[in-house]
Amino acid sequence: MQKQNNYDGSVIYNEIQIDIEKQKTMIFVSGVSFLVLLIVIVPMAFWWFFGLLFHADLPFFNHGFIMMASNTKLFLLPYNILLIFYFLIMYFKDQKLHLVNKEHFNKAIRYFVLSLVIAILPYIFASSVMLTIIYFVFFILTIYHLSFTYYDVELHEVHNIHNHLYRNDDLGWMSSMGMLDNPFSVKDDINRGKLFVQTSTLGFDFIALFINMIVRTIVFSYGIRYKQYIQESARLFDMILEENLNGEYAQYSVPSKVILESLNYVSFRNGKVVLYEHGEAVSKLVEIKEQK
Repeated sequence: MQKQNNYDGSVIYNEIQIDIEKQKTMIFVSGVSFLVLLIVIVPMAFWWFFGLLFHADLPFFNHGFIMMASNTKLFLLPYNILLIFYFLIMYFKDQKLHLVNKEHFNKAIRYFVLSLVIAILPYIFASSVMLTIIYFVFFILTIYHLSFTYYDVELHEVHNIHNHLYRNDDLGWMSSMGMLDNPFSVKDDINRGKLFVQTSTLGFDFIALFINMIVRTIVFSYGIRYKQYIQESARLFDMILEENLNGEYAQYSVPSKVILESLNYVSFRNGKVVLYEHGEAVSKLVEIKEQK
């Protein structure tokens, strides 16, 4: 029995072309805006990350120890000790969450091991700026995934993120929000560590978001230059509607999917398709036109 076709693909194609003409300028402007924001946010993210890092001054990671190690081949050792400290305080704070977010926790361990390997390379190779840069790439990735291990939560639970993570009245000596180390207490060191893991990767999240939006704008700009991608996006949207969002879409190209997402028709999230309000309006319009 032949399957009934409820939507007109040619009308979908015309609607996509109309929306491209309406929205392409705004999409281009948004891409340029994200590029400008990326240029601004990159130095700010590194400034915030290393600002918090150099204020750590923990029991086994203080400026005196760093200075002592800086003149040896173990100049990266203090940072490995710091990573171990972060793993410990986060693990004992939320012992079960790392089992929930295994992927991020395993990545954090993997990058930590790579940072350990880099730390001993000065014994084999002459210490260089390149080794230090590579080390801190793995260092940042370790903190990034450790942060996501404990703070990658569902949107409706975001308001609970700040519950009982650290006390803002115990971040340092002499001041409620001070960053001076209290030599008579470890509690402020632990709280500063939790604060660092919680907030230091915020800037890198924005960097990842902006890069993603810039790449999507480039792919969209490329896709709309070629008629076959616009036609393919129309066929894809037609299939999505015909299959009631339950079809298999792996065979469709990235530009065709990006065109639909950029025009706010649908979103492809973790293998699932979400129909946006504009896409639903187009589907109703197309269905009415076919019935006529």
